[in-house]
Amino acid sequence: MKRSARFWAFSAALGTLVILAAIFPLLSRLLHRNRPRFPYAVGTMTAEAYAALANGANGNGWQASRLEVAPGVTLNGIIRRPAARDARWILFFPGNDASQLATGKKFLENVRGAHDWGLALWAYRGFSSSGGSPDPDSLTSDAGKIYAHLLAAENVPPSRVNIVAFSLGGYAAAKVTGDAAAAGRPVASLSLVAAVQDIAMVHPSPFQRIVPGDVYEILPLLDAVPAPVLVMIGTKDEALGVEQGRKIAERLGPRARYVEVQGVAHNPMLEEKATFDAVRDMVERATVDRGTAERLR
Repeated sequence: MKRSARFWAFSAALGTLVILAAIFPLLSRLLHRNRPRFPYAVGTMTAEAYAALANGANGNGWQASRLEVAPGVTLNGIIRRPAARDARWILFFPGNDASQLATGKKFLENVRGAHDWGLALWAYRGFSSSGGSPDPDSLTSDAGKIYAHLLAAENVPPSRVNIVAFSLGGYAAAKVTGDAAAAGRPVASLSLVAAVQDIAMVHPSPFQRIVPGDVYEILPLLDAVPAPVLVMIGTKDEALGVEQGRKIAERLGPRARYVEVQGVAHNPMLEEKATFDAVRDMVERATVDRGTAERLR
């Protein structure tokens, strides 16, 4: 009888654990029901498509740049080197986009205009045929390695690097910018375009509507970010809502210049002249000597 009682007690405990494991995701969803959530837009890119983006031989200056960030995990990137050795650089961290490299390349070209600036971006794990699978820790870890690689490979000091990010990329950009400042080598500027403030990302699956997902919350990272920072969001941002941009600007306070682009939705922010102009102005005005940097207004 005692043995039977122990068996049923064990079975009951096990059953309780199974039930809790089943309802925990649902409880999490209820507690955070106002948190926007999106599936990772991971996907493949053909070798031909990658080569077409990095077709420097055709005269546009872009080249492929593949970076190993972990054993067996290599990120696909593209880079456009400037003619001048002392030129400024823009390092772009893209959003949750199935075409990160193509979208980022077009955006960077529009921001650059006629300037002789270096341009660089890498697709995240799982995106555009980059290896691995995305999650918050790998995103920030890889972002730090991307930044360090750019400094070393191109022999460029942090004071000439301007970090620009869109949407999900804002999380990685804030971490890199804060870490650079903590190391005493701050970047020239940070521009956050429609950056996430608090969202959940889920891996595509039949259960993606109920699993808790990966949480990306940028506010705790912003305390380490120095001026100058540009924060932009469209007033019709249907993905995040304008309040996410306002909360980021509020947390940064006097370190940031805040711009709301009237009537513009989320993805169209990357196609707006107002965005190009504001980011370009930020890079143009960012001082090379960060020891005398002041907030841009």
